Amino acid sequence: MTRSPLIPIFRSVSFICRLLAFASGAVIIILLVPLAVPFLDNAASFSYIRALLSADHVITGALRANIPTIIARHDMTRLIGVVLSFVIGSTFSHSADSFKGKAQYIRYKASFEEWKQTMHLSDNAIVLNPLNQKLEQLRHAGKKDREQLLRDFADTKRKLDAMGRDLAFLSIDVVDSTGMKEGEERASVEHDFREYRRLVDRTFTACGCVKATWTPDGVMSAFANVDAAVRAAREVIRNLDRFNAEVKSMRREFTVRCGVNSGFVYFDESMPLEQLSDRVLDIAAHIQKKAKPNSVCVAKPAIEPLNERSGFEPAGTMVDGYEVYEWRKEGA
Repeated sequence: MTRSPLIPIFRSVSFICRLLAFASGAVIIILLVPLAVPFLDNAASFSYIRALLSADHVITGALRANIPTIIARHDMTRLIGVVLSFVIGSTFSHSADSFKGKAQYIRYKASFEEWKQTMHLSDNAIVLNPLNQKLEQLRHAGKKDREQLLRDFADTKRKLDAMGRDLAFLSIDVVDSTGMKEGEERASVEHDFREYRRLVDRTFTACGCVKATWTPDGVMSAFANVDAAVRAAREVIRNLDRFNAEVKSMRREFTVRCGVNSGFVYFDESMPLEQLSDRVLDIAAHIQKKAKPNSVCVAKPAIEPLNERSGFEPAGTMVDGYEVYEWRKEGA
C-alpha cells in the first residue's frame, strides 16, 4: 500500500498540539500552586516548589506586561491566566484529535482503495455503499464517534469479505435486434421477443442460473461455474433453430452473440444483478460485443477450468487484455 505523505505530517502536528495542550495544563497548575503554598508548612524549603513559584512569577509578569489584568481595582492576573490556559489547552487538544482523525481517515481510505482494486470492484459498486458511508462519517466524526466508526468499518468489511464467491457470467444479445423490427407489425415484434425471452429463461433455469437481469433485448446472467454458463449459451443457440422455424413470425431469424467470463465477485443474492458493478461482468459484456453471430466466446482464464472444452478454438482476438476462445454452432 502506498503511504500518503500527509499521514506522518498530520500525526506530527497532532503530537505537537498534544504537547502544547499538556503545556497549557502545566501552566494552570503553576498558576494554582501559589494559592496552596500558604496552607503548606515549610513549602518554600522544597526546591521544586521554589521552581514552580519562579515560573509563576515569570508567567504572571508576562500577563501583566501584555494584557490588562486589573478589573474593578482587583488583580485578576491569576484568574485570567488560568482561563486563557484552559481555552488554549482545549483548542490544542481539539486540534490534536482533529489531525489524528485526518491521519486515520487517510490511512483507512488508502487501505480501502487498495482492497477495492484487489477485488476488482468499481467505484460505483453498490456493495461498497456501506463502507463508503462509514468512511464519509469517519471524515467528520469526533473522537468518541471515531472509535465506534472504526469498529463498524472493520465489521462491515468482514461482512463484505464473507459475500465473496466465484461465479461465471454469461452475456447474450440479439444480433441487430433494431434492424429485425423494421417494417414488422408491432404485435409480431412483441410476440417474438416475448417468446424468445421465455426460451432463454427456460434454458437458464434448466442450467442452474443463479440470477439474471434483462435489458430490452439482452441479458446478463450469473452461474455457479463456467460449465453451466457455457452449457446455457450453447443450448440457447441450438434451441433457436426450432424457435426460428416454428415460433417466430418476423421475417428475419433470431441470432445471438454470447460472452462468458468468470471470477471472484462480491455477490448478494438479494441484490439485483444490474446493481452489481464489477470488472468480471464488464469483460463478459465486452466479449459478447466482439463475438460472431451464433457463437460463444470465453476469456482464456475462464476457459481453463472448463470441463467440456470440445469445439472451442482461439478466436484470434483480445478483449480487455485477455485472449478469447470461441465455440461456433456447426454451419454458422
